[in-house]
Amino acid sequence: MSLIYKKVKDNAYQFPNKIAIILDDGKSLTYAQLINLVNIKIASLQEKIGFTGCTVAFCIEEGVNIPIISLSLNALNATLVPLNPSLKYSQLDFLLKSVDVDILLVDSSTCNLFGKTNILVINIDLLKENSDTSLNVLREYCANYKYDQFIITLSSGSTGDPKPIVFSEQNKIKRSNQAIEIFDIDSNDVVLCASPFFHSLGQRLTFLPLLIGGTLVQLKYFNINNWVHAVNKYRVTFTIPVSTHLHAVADYLINYPEKFKSLKSIVSSSATIDKDVKLNLFSKLSCNFYEMYGASEIATATVIDKHQLTNKPNSVGLPCTGVKIKIVDNDFIECSQMTIGKIVVKSPLVAGYYKLDKVTKNSFIDDYFITGDLGYIDKDGYLYFVDREKDIIITGGVNIYPSDIEWHINNIKHVETCVVVGIKDLYLGEAIVAVVVSKEKDRSMLEENIRSSLRKNLSSNQQPIKYFFRDTVPFNHSGKVDRKSIQIEIDLLGLDLTKRLRQIYSTPTN
Repeated sequence: MSLIYKKVKDNAYQFPNKIAIILDDGKSLTYAQLINLVNIKIASLQEKIGFTGCTVAFCIEEGVNIPIISLSLNALNATLVPLNPSLKYSQLDFLLKSVDVDILLVDSSTCNLFGKTNILVINIDLLKENSDTSLNVLREYCANYKYDQFIITLSSGSTGDPKPIVFSEQNKIKRSNQAIEIFDIDSNDVVLCASPFFHSLGQRLTFLPLLIGGTLVQLKYFNINNWVHAVNKYRVTFTIPVSTHLHAVADYLINYPEKFKSLKSIVSSSATIDKDVKLNLFSKLSCNFYEMYGASEIATATVIDKHQLTNKPNSVGLPCTGVKIKIVDNDFIECSQMTIGKIVVKSPLVAGYYKLDKVTKNSFIDDYFITGDLGYIDKDGYLYFVDREKDIIITGGVNIYPSDIEWHINNIKHVETCVVVGIKDLYLGEAIVAVVVSKEKDRSMLEENIRSSLRKNLSSNQQPIKYFFRDTVPFNHSGKVDRKSIQIEIDLLGLDLTKRLRQIYSTPTN
């Protein structure tokens, strides 16, 4: 029913001169200016899209066009598919086909990413702006529209099993309401978003302030200087950084408290954070600090705050309102307290996969989502995350599937086999490394060939940082590659693979 567009429009009528969006270049839009730009874009797109409820992907530069296009498509009842511009054409083309996209929106910075396609491609920078918006027709059409398919978020971002997650409009609104309730957010808050919109977290942080009449501070990309500067200059009160971002700014949060006086609450997301970093933030931050556990399919499942941490330093918290969590064994029989098993979650905010009925069905047991994580619950009901059961590597808050990288490496000449794993890294959470089996004598040349091929075929997030060349890889008793032993062996080397990346960012600007 285009409720998100309607709510933002109502906010524009209620307080037209209030700042709705601040960009990292300092430019801003009031609610009146924002809704005017959205209405103009609706009129421009209406002729191309109509009110058919079609599926529209957009691959555009992060910035003010993201909320404008999203709200415009919401008003037109389109299904939104935000894409990652850093992916290669072959990856983007696969994803477009996997979710049955009808129309693709690009801008001048991304229009060259796509080759020939049967999909209608529209460059939003070339759209003729028409201010004669048929809002009466829009209201009449939207009044009876059931918006079960609002956003499709591509969880993989790669050519192997993209697992597109479908969110209804109501689901997205309820997820915002969950955050409002848990973290006590209102229209006076200034919310910082440093996550891209093709991530569900970026979507949440974009919609949340606009739904409640707050202010969105939108960064095109994250780095320490931009983040610290934005919080300090624009008096940010609330944000949810992914764990990688949080690790990067942790020292500044602790050592430069005067720059962060405006913060009311900060929430760690996407992956567990280093225990020492977590304890330092909990003990030294003057604002509220939370760690949350969840997944795109189920939203936030648990939350822990600094008061609970005193007695539960290793926990990820208690279940949120309406959420139930169990620990089960391999036969999905519930485990006793303090016993490590599979974490399964029942949530009122669950979302399934697009046209993957079998995958969706296999991802649940008795309405509980199988997270693929291992953990346990103590006698007081607190959840403890132990490890991931799946092979997914989470690097910089982005899910990376090793099989995608392995497939490309295994197709390179002189490679017999390879195993891609993530090793612990304070900056990225996990750093990607590849163990390659080859009899090639000139392994330095082979490594360069592999790197060159992956740069052409995979996104920057999918590039291994380090390569190890071996004569063989270990196997377990079942005949499968023993990934865990590889990870342990490399972790014990104590490598600091992201030292150069960290050195790129020096002290924050004043």
